[in-house]
Amino acid sequence: MTRTRRALRTGAILGAATLILTLGASPLFVSGADHLDAPSLGHVSVDPTGNVSVVKVNGPLDINDVYVFKSPTAGKTVLAMTVNPAINAVVGPRSFASNGTYTFNIDLSGDARVDRRIVVTFGQSDDGVQHYLVRATGKTVASGNTGSLTNTNNRDGWRAFAGRRSDPFFFDLLGFLGSVRGQGIRRLDDGKQSDFFIGLNTLGIVLEVPNSYLGGTGHKIGVWGTTAWHDAQGWHQADQMGRPAINTVFNAAAADKEAFNQTAPSSQPTAMGGKFRSNVIATLQALSALSGTAYTTAQAGAIASLLLPDVITYTVGSTAAGPLNGRGLADDVIDVELNLVTKGAVPTDMIGAHTDYLASFPYLGKPH
Repeated sequence: MTRTRRALRTGAILGAATLILTLGASPLFVSGADHLDAPSLGHVSVDPTGNVSVVKVNGPLDINDVYVFKSPTAGKTVLAMTVNPAINAVVGPRSFASNGTYTFNIDLSGDARVDRRIVVTFGQSDDGVQHYLVRATGKTVASGNTGSLTNTNNRDGWRAFAGRRSDPFFFDLLGFLGSVRGQGIRRLDDGKQSDFFIGLNTLGIVLEVPNSYLGGTGHKIGVWGTTAWHDAQGWHQADQMGRPAINTVFNAAAADKEAFNQTAPSSQPTAMGGKFRSNVIATLQALSALSGTAYTTAQAGAIASLLLPDVITYTVGSTAAGPLNGRGLADDVIDVELNLVTKGAVPTDMIGAHTDYLASFPYLGKPH
């Protein structure tokens, strides 16, 4: 089915979508995949005249997206994390946090618990350049300076890059804010589809990891990203993300979003008396009603069991097909998730992948 034909179905249900979502379902994709997903990180809003407001509170530690896909280099897997959204459009720090950690958590046994950690840390900015270290299970495997592909020291088959890049995420955010939240003057069905992220930059961390570190080719792993910061009182987790938009979509209350970012994936299905699982089920039933036949509690529960814990599952060495088997840069995860949560009623945002992805390392497009 073409995007044009699918859009006709989308336009037919938007009035109902606005009504249902305004009455209490979660704010669908309010801030993109995971950009500014909780009050302590920031928010995006649009006023009645269409002016966009992007407020960042903890930008350098705010995870936008996490990617896991097969590297063009034989025997390698790419792990990527983008943080600090809209650094070319919003006032605020444009570097990585020198008092923080950026961690790729790896589950090798399928229990959503950490078996291996890849931790990236950064030094103070020196005229915009930061030195970074990549440690895998406590061992330094790569180091370098931000923004450089040549001033690096890679070991044991690893490769690393960190620095400013084009944001790879693609989504008609303003159309959704108008259709779902009643903010601004745009709507999803107004024929003026636009990719909010097409011109924005972010900070990216990209690693090429030997498959052997991930259990070997064919091994099924789980991956999620976390960020944390340190002060005199100790370490504090700032953000957490696996699959795109889980916290953003299913946890409507600010307190739930904050709690979700602090809850280990293995505990997410049962934490707070099953609060997160209940949120997923309630949101699925509300949004699937747009199709004319809402998910039953049993159906919504089965999907909730798929979405929680919030971990990207991936078979090492396979072609990524996000969001259920890794996630490639061009995977249209928004369309997949729209189809799922609305039971096909809203099949697409009619926005396609960016054209600036690179065929070679570090894969993320050059900054604008």
